[in-house]
Amino acid sequence: IGDGKQVALLVPTTILAQQHYETIKERFQDYPINIGLLSRFRTRKEANETIKGLKNGTVDIVIGTHRLLSKDVVYKDLGLLII
Repeated sequence: IGDGKQVALLVPTTILAQQHYETIKERFQDYPINIGLLSRFRTRKEANETIKGLKNGTVDIVIGTHRLLSKDVVYKDLGLLII
């Protein structure tokens, strides 16, 4: 992240995605890191904002289900994919 790379955390369920999102957001609250979530719990507008942020590099860490692997999800510079 410090070198401008992005991190994607792929999880099996939407509940787990939400839990990880909340935990990671809390742990990194004191750092200049933007965290996104892609799951069915997000509105279309929120999902589109996250996808746009991944493409232009403003989202540093994204947590989500298999949605992270969709064709419309483009990363500016993905450096780490955690499964």
